Amino acid sequence: MSNVYQLIDFGDGLKLESLGGYLVSRPSPAAEGIRQKHPQRWRNADAVYDVSQRRWTHRSVWPESLTLDCGNFSMPVRPTPFGHIGLFPEQAKNWQWLSAKHPQNESLALNLFAYTGASTMALAQAGFSVVHVDAAKPNVAAAKVAAETNQLHDAPIRYLVDDAAKFAAREVRRQRRYHTIVMDPPAYGHSPKGKTWRLERDLWPLVDDCLELIDPMDFRMLITGHSPQVDASDVLEYLMRSAAVKAAKQNDRLRVKTGRSAIQDQSGRSLDAGFYVRVESGD
Repeated sequence: MSNVYQLIDFGDGLKLESLGGYLVSRPSPAAEGIRQKHPQRWRNADAVYDVSQRRWTHRSVWPESLTLDCGNFSMPVRPTPFGHIGLFPEQAKNWQWLSAKHPQNESLALNLFAYTGASTMALAQAGFSVVHVDAAKPNVAAAKVAAETNQLHDAPIRYLVDDAAKFAAREVRRQRRYHTIVMDPPAYGHSPKGKTWRLERDLWPLVDDCLELIDPMDFRMLITGHSPQVDASDVLEYLMRSAAVKAAKQNDRLRVKTGRSAIQDQSGRSLDAGFYVRVESGD
């Protein structure tokens, strides 16, 4: 049985989360300059990540095979060396959006910077054939475990350890077409061969290639991010200048939604978790 995620409290650059009752304290830049609402609750944390030492301290053993309920699917969660837990709970509404549409035929979906595959699971459960691309081999291995967890081991998912931008460029040359494209690019990072990624510099050529890969009359795009150098208005303005999106807009078939992802703690306070842009053609 899957467990429920809850944000218990946040402040002083940290967040306190319940992973099915297992309490985790870890860094949250969005919580800087905010006071914790319930400081006493932090004393009961089962696991604490120290960013200065880059290590976890476990006061009780991390539950074996711990999974979290993500709506139409479940995701394994485990501590990573970087203070992550294997999924980003703030993406829950985007997972719902991705899984809400069921393809009529065998439609392709592309998940770039796919991490451990929550969006891939949402798309596969909805009936899409998914290409899952991430530069880190452990992330792709974790996505395969997630598929097993959700009985999707036979689903049409193609797992690739690859540089997202280079893969998209190759797909353009192959004249491939995708119905849905998802990307959650980091602010910075490195490709498998060591090439540096900078969001404010490298996002736009990648978006151009992705716009070549969609059918402007029948598509969806989801772009999320966490960098102060790029926000939803930047992405939306760029998309609206593209010929592919203009084609849908001119036919009154374009739906757009942008905003900030956030999670509410048990006191009702919202913790910011970056921007999202959803663009899709419509009937």
